[in-house]
Amino acid sequence: MKILLNDQRVDINKADNYGWAPFHISCKNGHIDVVKLLLNDDRVQINKTTKDGATPFHIACLHGHIEIMKLLLNEKRISIRKKTNYGSTALDIAKENNHSEIVKLIKEVDTGNYSST
Repeated sequence: MKILLNDQRVDINKADNYGWAPFHISCKNGHIDVVKLLLNDDRVQINKTTKDGATPFHIACLHGHIEIMKLLLNEKRISIRKKTNYGSTALDIAKENNHSEIVKLIKEVDTGNYSST
C-alpha cells in the first residue's frame, strides 16, 4: 500500500462498480494499518459513498471494528450523521447490529463527550 500511495499516478479513490474504494474495503475487513496509512493521505476521500450511500464510517460500524471506529472518530472530517440511501446513520447501523460499544462511542462524539485517551 505504501508503494501505491507514493505513486502519484495511482487514483487511491478509484471505486469498483458498487462504489467501493480501497478505504471502504480496508474499513470493512478491519485492516487497521491500511486504514491508518489512508487516513494520513490527504488525497483519500474519507466520506466517499458507495452506490448505496454508505461511507467507510458506516461500513466500519456495520462490521463492528472498534479500533477502526476510534481512528475514524478522531478525524474531524468524518460525517457521523450522514445517512445512507436507505436513511440509516452509522448509529442506526451499529444499533441494528448490536455493536453496543460503537453505539456508545458515537453517542459520546455526538454530544461532545468523546475522548480518545
